[in-house]
Amino acid sequence: MSDLNDVKLFGRIVKDATIQLSNNDKKKALFTLAVNRTKKDENGNYYNEANFFSISAFVTDKLAAYLTKGQPLIIEGELVQKTKEYTDETGKRLFDSKIYIATKKLRPIFVAKKESQPNNAIENIPEFTEEPIYETENTSEDIYMDESPSFF
Repeated sequence: MSDLNDVKLFGRIVKDATIQLSNNDKKKALFTLAVNRTKKDENGNYYNEANFFSISAFVTDKLAAYLTKGQPLIIEGELVQKTKEYTDETGKRLFDSKIYIATKKLRPIFVAKKESQPNNAIENIPEFTEEPIYETENTSEDIYMDESPSFF
């Protein structure tokens, strides 16, 4: 039996993605996705609590242009853990572990602005015709432990 490792998130990008060139000349985007979770307080009032997830995705030039602050996205992927082992000054072995989401599918969501758009605003939404990117191989270069972006 195979273990299940499947993540699906809908959220917004916290800040513009960092684009890096991988060893096999693919463009890789690193960014943080904010996802709200509804909770109930002791008085019975509902409120949103934000959760922040580190994302690594191989992207095309066209898709990379959409990975900007505030852009809503749907992401499908899996959790990946990278561990770096090092020794401190006393000789004790220590481990630094980071968990991020390696994407398999990434789809931007376009919404019309209500205040400046007419009732037929749905017609004015830009069309994104590019197919989602399916990452078929996860390599050790998905994220760099030594050069991790600021979201770690």
